[in-house]
Amino acid sequence: MTNNTASLEYRRAATQQASVVGLVIALHDTLMGDIRRAAEAIDKGDIQGRCDQLVHAFKVLQQLEAMLDMDKGGITANQVKRFYAHIRGQMLLAQFKLSSAILHQQIQIVLEVREAWQQLDSSTMERRNPAPLSSTVDQAATERAEPAEARLSFSCSF
Repeated sequence: MTNNTASLEYRRAATQQASVVGLVIALHDTLMGDIRRAAEAIDKGDIQGRCDQLVHAFKVLQQLEAMLDMDKGGITANQVKRFYAHIRGQMLLAQFKLSSAILHQQIQIVLEVREAWQQLDSSTMERRNPAPLSSTVDQAATERAEPAEARLSFSCSF
């Protein structure tokens, strides 16, 4: 089994066990990898590699957008949709300008959003498997704690 095949099998097994948020995180990881490889292809002058990676990144963005529940997601879903549109626009700009710098900026932005999803996933797991509360924990403070969903916010300047 080659390293690529082993990696693919590992990812396939991991996604079969993942939560929806875990799948969103995995798609963000894939998106960042695609963008990074596209930036490397730009730097190498590899036209086919650049195009292949960006086409795949656009498909990942399409999948992420398809997962949005615009009816139930409200303002947050609209913000996330705008975020994906921003990333798509910047990828197109990088393609036209042959700018790996633009792509590297997008990787940083996607990483920040991915980390927010990771925090959400971690707090969701903690709620499913709560640790026993010790007698010294302030129960009222725990009940007043802001849910992770409320902390999952970001802004994009357009």
